[in-house]
Amino acid sequence: MEGRMELMYQESAFMLAGEDEEEEALMQHVSVAAAVMRLERGVALMELNGNGTQIVTQMGQESDEDAESTRDENAVEQPESLVAIGEDALVKSLPGPEQWEIEKPNELLRFFLRMSFGALLHPYEYAKVLMQLGHEPLPAMASKNFLGRSTLFLPSVHEYMRFIKHTDGFVGLYRGLGSRFLSCASAAIFSESLVNIFGYKRIEGEKHALKKFTWNLLRDGIVIFTGLIFSHPFYVISVRQMGQFVGREVVYTGLCDSFREIVHHGGLMGFYAGFVPRLLCDLGVLCVTSTLSAICNRTFHLRSTQKEYNSVLFQFGAIMIFYPLQVVAACMACSGSGIAAGAPPFMPIYAQWTDCLMDLFARGDQLRGAFIFRRTLPRLQMQRAHDAFPISRMI
Repeated sequence: MEGRMELMYQESAFMLAGEDEEEEALMQHVSVAAAVMRLERGVALMELNGNGTQIVTQMGQESDEDAESTRDENAVEQPESLVAIGEDALVKSLPGPEQWEIEKPNELLRFFLRMSFGALLHPYEYAKVLMQLGHEPLPAMASKNFLGRSTLFLPSVHEYMRFIKHTDGFVGLYRGLGSRFLSCASAAIFSESLVNIFGYKRIEGEKHALKKFTWNLLRDGIVIFTGLIFSHPFYVISVRQMGQFVGREVVYTGLCDSFREIVHHGGLMGFYAGFVPRLLCDLGVLCVTSTLSAICNRTFHLRSTQKEYNSVLFQFGAIMIFYPLQVVAACMACSGSGIAAGAPPFMPIYAQWTDCLMDLFARGDQLRGAFIFRRTLPRLQMQRAHDAFPISRMI
């Protein structure tokens, strides 16, 4: 009797063990099937989003966690439910658009970086202003251009800077840096003060594209106008301080002396000498860049990085188009200032900025200072050897 009971107990234990093995095998089969379907879905999402490594890693971790939890609970689920759970977790794990964007530094850090970079490159700006004023102390040299034709080349910006350093020393390369720093700082700080007072905010979104473009363009124009109102007096001071290199004056030294000299020679309006051409230049660059960028973005489906690259290219082209107005602004800021750079024989006395613009086009000097390397002497200047105000007086 005892032997028969023991035999029945062994048979029941064997049957229970078989059921457990079948249940465990079924659970493993379900887990493998769910993992395979997740991998297939992950490959498809990887092709669409381009973030395959993170997706596959997260899917593998999720499949391992689901398998362990299933073994612990000893419950069998259908493959469809597992796939649905995997899809929800996969969608939640995908990074959103805000996570793909690189975090930009705060405004204060960007401002100090921009000021530091501008101070480092100030000698180039110094030489460029002297070129815009038409001061060429070094003679032109004959050479061949890219087409193999013989032409006259003015010294490059590095030779110009070497001459300034030889004349005034290393510190002389940073003449006018303080006033230029104040000009950039005042423009950065007060440029959006007017739009903030009246509550003019930028319009975002895809609806009403024409209204959005017009409003944002008008707002940016107000920002430029406000920034120039506060920064242009310091720009005039910086140009005149740099222009003192021509006649070796020491009139515009500090801010107080500069303010006194400007009021003495031009009154309060002397602080805004050359303001109109500079404003027209900045507004023209804004209109051309914004219009071309808007047309390109509406015509082609571009990424954010491609839109930024296009805006930079359009802005560069617009600056070259309106560059003569920059030369006019520098000349008018220095004309009639009491220093040699703004008086004959170095520069004519202009009554209006339009007279200066027409005179520059007549003599072919409207692009002087635009190129700092391989600067060719304008053909019109080579033909007019007896010009009263030549671009280079030492040829």
